[in-house]
Amino acid sequence: MASIRKLPEELIGKIAAGEVVERPASVVKELLENALDAGAREIEIELVAGGAERIRIRDDGSGMSAGDAALVFDRHATSKISNFEDLLEVETLGFRGEALSSIGAVAHVEIQTSDDAGAGVVVRAAGGLVEPPEPRPRSRGTTVEVASLFFNVPARRKFLKTAPAELRRVVEVVQGYALARPDVRFSLRSERGTVLDALPAGNGLDGLKRRVAQLFGEELAAHLAEVDRSPRPGTSIWGFVGDPTTTRGRRYFVFVNRRLLRDRAMMSSFYRAVRETWHGSEFPALFLFLDLPAAEVDVNVHPQKAEVRFREPRVSSDLFLAIRRGLEISLGEVDAPLTAAADLAGAPLSWQGEGGRTKASLSGSVSAETGDGNLAAELHEEALPFSSSRLAEISYTPPQRTPVPLSGRSGAVRSLRVLGQYKGTVILLEGSDGLYLIDQHVAHERILYERFRADLDHDVPESQRLLEPVLLEISAAEALRLAEMAADLEGSGFEVTSMSGGTVALAAVPAALRPSQAEKLLLELAHGGGDGGGETGHLRERLLDALAASLACRAAVKMHEPLSADQMEAMVAELFASDQPYACPHGRPIVLKMTDRDLESRFGQR
Repeated sequence: MASIRKLPEELIGKIAAGEVVERPASVVKELLENALDAGAREIEIELVAGGAERIRIRDDGSGMSAGDAALVFDRHATSKISNFEDLLEVETLGFRGEALSSIGAVAHVEIQTSDDAGAGVVVRAAGGLVEPPEPRPRSRGTTVEVASLFFNVPARRKFLKTAPAELRRVVEVVQGYALARPDVRFSLRSERGTVLDALPAGNGLDGLKRRVAQLFGEELAAHLAEVDRSPRPGTSIWGFVGDPTTTRGRRYFVFVNRRLLRDRAMMSSFYRAVRETWHGSEFPALFLFLDLPAAEVDVNVHPQKAEVRFREPRVSSDLFLAIRRGLEISLGEVDAPLTAAADLAGAPLSWQGEGGRTKASLSGSVSAETGDGNLAAELHEEALPFSSSRLAEISYTPPQRTPVPLSGRSGAVRSLRVLGQYKGTVILLEGSDGLYLIDQHVAHERILYERFRADLDHDVPESQRLLEPVLLEISAAEALRLAEMAADLEGSGFEVTSMSGGTVALAAVPAALRPSQAEKLLLELAHGGGDGGGETGHLRERLLDALAASLACRAAVKMHEPLSADQMEAMVAELFASDQPYACPHGRPIVLKMTDRDLESRFGQR
């Protein structure tokens, strides 16, 4: 075993850089945080080759003196903290003093800065080697230029994606900080020209809504409900959550003390609130800010400061309640005003049969008492067209059917007997080891999906041209992602044209999809849906999957649709012969099983 030895400073710098600098977007993130910490009101970003060749960021912040600039490339040199107690109450975005030293270790970096108009200094570093500062007059603020990223780490450089893909990642970072600080102007340019230009929009909810409109379009901003809750002094939860029309794109942004995060705890509160309030699995747009005392949050738990840890356990429940209230408002569930019902009069309701009601009067009336003790008039409600039929017809004798031999792809052979159908929704099967329940809609969806997927593998999906193009307002990052996908989209039946102002026109869609379905799928692809926000490879495969799943969902038998015994047997037999009989294309379960032991236990026999 080799002897322990101290690593050279050059290697230490490259190792440290690997924790902070992954790609051009990482560099832009660190430099943006420095600019915002310096009080910048206007930030300009210029990129060449997606930032791999050159990144130039200019701000009008406080700048640095010549003495500070001389230390800027030293590791752990910072003006943000000076002792351990400061680390426990960090109020700035940056604080470790690692960013510039890490960037300077793997790139050519030049910093021009001045804390006083007219004076100034320039300092350079390349591959960890720092040159002495030189005087250079300039206006107050700082300009940082980073060239040839990873020039001395070729293994890291070859892992960078294409220039358009790296540009898109930078745009996503800039969008996040533009939302965090709507009072600051952000401008981003590349060889393509101006990619993003967000003018100052003000502070608070109004400023945030204007910034959302700048980045994502007026249509999205018009479908947002306010989130505004102050669970205790010094803590506020505010922002916006979308209504059901905003589920078409994955636009989720969460901030703690204006720090953009990918925090799992905060997103978990969001997912739970949506599921419990909307009872669905689609999630609306979210722009959520949590402001709390710096001492109540630990920001030093992630190498890239993308996650935090809360010292107060109640934060998760506070977030859940705030988001749930916003979701209720987005659905129009607002508290009704308390008014007297003296002006409401009419015939009371009567009920007839099971599930039906008529306008005939009951013997009594319903009354309410107002706040001053007076009795309100009788309440009146128009009769609703309820069906008088029963929810389910009861059959005590299961149909006598021949057992269905089921042999799936696994080769196992089982014999299940169809007992019948529950409320036109669930097929009941008797097996040797228990009772099987099959959701007929998702079962049929799985069967049709595998049929359609096999057909689409051999053909290019047909395209249908729309009478009028559908105009979609999307963000700059989403437009860049669609541009990367252009060839695959065209080969899958889409025709998408970029227009000015962050708008794209959808002129043709795959014939298998309705325009609304195609629009939703396109927005999901634009925001990285279905691939975890990753790259655009294997797009055709994902599109074929989406097309097949959409066709299957539309064609599958619906809930409360009666099936004959022969139809049930045929469906169950084909289901268990499919590749994946236990989950639909969207991941929902198809088969539930209650074993004999489970049933005996529920009846207290075990």
